Amino acid sequence: MAKTDSRRGKFFERILWIVVVVLSFLLIISILAPLINPRSIWIPAFFGLAYPYLALLTLLAAVAMAVFNIKKAIFPLLIFIIGLGPCRHTIKLSGQKNNFSAEETDVKILSQNVHLMGIYDTTGVITIDSLLNVISSEMPDVACFQEFYLREKYTGKNCEPFMKAGSFSNIVSSLYADSTSDTYLSLVTFTRFPLIDQGVVQTPDQTERNIFALWCDLKVNNDTVRIYNVHLRSIGFTENEQSLFDEKDKDNKELEMKSKATVRKLKRAFIARSEQVSILAAHIDSCRHPVFLAGDFNDTPVSYAYRKVRGDLKDAFLECGTRGMGKTYNGRFPSFRIDYIFFPDLYEAAEFSVLKNVYSDHFPISCRFRKIK
Repeated sequence: MAKTDSRRGKFFERILWIVVVVLSFLLIISILAPLINPRSIWIPAFFGLAYPYLALLTLLAAVAMAVFNIKKAIFPLLIFIIGLGPCRHTIKLSGQKNNFSAEETDVKILSQNVHLMGIYDTTGVITIDSLLNVISSEMPDVACFQEFYLREKYTGKNCEPFMKAGSFSNIVSSLYADSTSDTYLSLVTFTRFPLIDQGVVQTPDQTERNIFALWCDLKVNNDTVRIYNVHLRSIGFTENEQSLFDEKDKDNKELEMKSKATVRKLKRAFIARSEQVSILAAHIDSCRHPVFLAGDFNDTPVSYAYRKVRGDLKDAFLECGTRGMGKTYNGRFPSFRIDYIFFPDLYEAAEFSVLKNVYSDHFPISCRFRKIK
């Protein structure tokens, strides 16, 4: 009987060791994801999405391995410790550390992917009025919106209520999708500050669909600062494909078909974003003004896109957000932090907030900044 139990123990130990090695290997790949351009190798980017789960599973596997063999448990534990680097970009363990009064604030920025402002929403949850309420309650100096619905090219008749709600004096907009009739999908930036200059960032083929960032130079007190409003390539899941993540009973063929379609779309999005962020990073580097950047990256902090764009800028959530992962996406996948506000080291941040108002598939984010004297 003792021999039988011993053999079973050895068998389970071998199986667990295989699991430990596989998880550790996958965690290493996810750790390397921010360093590898998906245009060269796209698979690490896929595992970068799974980083939080892989890190947790590797830790649990190390604990389980310690029950059988303490020496073998050291290997996955070391991999987990090495993997804590990306963790500091993903999970905030401490609360807000900076604070200063509203009167001391030089710039307050709000950003949201407004998902066409609910024109295709059948639930009635997303409405223009609800978005206007966010603006009037937050009163930002700069509001960066992605997937904004314009009714008239570049100016937009439906912009007037937003201008009034936020007491904005200037608007900068650009199309980035094909237009149909009088409907235009756009990047729009509202601001109270004087506008000095503006422009777009786009991929080389010069089509409106490939405009993925809008910039404007603003006069803030005695300084000129640049604001980037960014929307990187989305995965483009259909409702049918989204159901892959919450249906329990699926036909095997249907599951295989949906899985393949999902992987193909992820691959295309990873590669497209890698091209966009290379162009955007170069554009930021060429700017001689302090840079603020806000928008929807459609990618997590453990990604090539995040690392490339952030560069030397600071992440407002990491500087003054609340504890946790700071989830900004309100959909089923990827339900992580994929919306960001970055700022220069000439400024300090206070009160980064994820406003948990279900007015879109993205939550609004906002933060206050003041120049360091």
